[in-house]
Amino acid sequence: MAVTSIIGAQWGDEGKGRIVDYLATDADVVIRYQGGDNAGHTVVNEYGKFALHIIPSGIFNKKATSIVGVGAVVNFDTMKQELDGIPKELHKNLLVDVRAHLIMPYHCLLDGAEESKRSDHDKIGTTKRGIGPCYSDKAARIGIRVGELLDPAGLKAHIQNILPKKNRELEYYGLKTFTVDELMDKCIAWKNMFGSHIADTLPIVRKAVDAKKKIVLEGQLGIMRDLDWGIYPYTTSSNPTSGGAANVSGIAPNAITEIIGVAKAYSTSVGGGPFTAELFDEDGKKLREIGAEFGATTGRPRRCGWLDAVALDYSSYLNGFTSIAVTKLDVLDSFEEIKVCEAYDLNGKITKYLPDTKGQEEAKPVFKTFKGWKTDTTGCRRFEDLPKEAQEYVKAIGEYAHCKVSYVSVGPERDQIIIL
Repeated sequence: MAVTSIIGAQWGDEGKGRIVDYLATDADVVIRYQGGDNAGHTVVNEYGKFALHIIPSGIFNKKATSIVGVGAVVNFDTMKQELDGIPKELHKNLLVDVRAHLIMPYHCLLDGAEESKRSDHDKIGTTKRGIGPCYSDKAARIGIRVGELLDPAGLKAHIQNILPKKNRELEYYGLKTFTVDELMDKCIAWKNMFGSHIADTLPIVRKAVDAKKKIVLEGQLGIMRDLDWGIYPYTTSSNPTSGGAANVSGIAPNAITEIIGVAKAYSTSVGGGPFTAELFDEDGKKLREIGAEFGATTGRPRRCGWLDAVALDYSSYLNGFTSIAVTKLDVLDSFEEIKVCEAYDLNGKITKYLPDTKGQEEAKPVFKTFKGWKTDTTGCRRFEDLPKEAQEYVKAIGEYAHCKVSYVSVGPERDQIIIL
């Protein structure tokens, strides 16, 4: 049996979809275990180029069951838009668990309103997709679960119960309110579109585990945006960690056999919060331009910086990486020098320990310089084909992460990946 958990080792946008798509080619089950449509996984394969926000990246494997799991929050309008762009013969294997939570129209409005009230310094950088308010309702035990779409009478009673509170919140911000009938019409439309895809997926997952099938767990965002271990409050509202994967995938922790951390060969971040290795110079602009660092969901330019080894060490420890996948190595092909933030200067004290949010806001990066390779790596298919300097840099990343490097990506295509 091989249960592989794919974890973002940085601030998100590491290229997890790229790795999941590769591993999913021979997987039996792929589970998107947390998050919503607030971050996109870009996948390039024989079908084309896709930015998937809620549909698992394993959808392109005709033989795999692709599950949107218990820990996810689902906007079925977004899902329909994504599914419409995917070949129809691939739709049949998509399932959404009955326990996942529904993002309702009022969640999206409230998300944007709450963000607009924050000062520029306090802005979280939310995508205004309703993710936070939906998870808040889940924690408050007033959320609407996907399975309720299959019981219209019970759903209507639930909406009648919670809508007065939601409308009061909307009125506070001067926003549109909703009627029960409006929301029921929306929910019935979702049921008609996706009713056949809604299921209790635990028996399917358990059967796959018992039969020692190949299962891939796909997380969204990265450890630095984790609700508990990330740069709170500039975080997502769930846990994109290996521990989070075990909790909401329906698979026991001791059944997970591989934990692959995915890290770019440099660092990027979208949204607010500290980002110690961020560059504000021409190198930062060059990384953004060559790497096409613009959000797959929002189109926002990503903040770019050199690899932050302090954050990578933190991520590796917390998640227990068995190996790491290094993505976008080719973006560094034209740099004379490449730097790594391998320590922080925190008020005059040099540390390799990642402090809490306030400490990260105060920290200054301590860089180590590596020699660049000034060679096109996009055609390399073996580790030995990489320039010596690139090999040394990849080995250094493995040392910073305290684990072996299992994959190196040198381009977006499926075959532009080096397996170590």
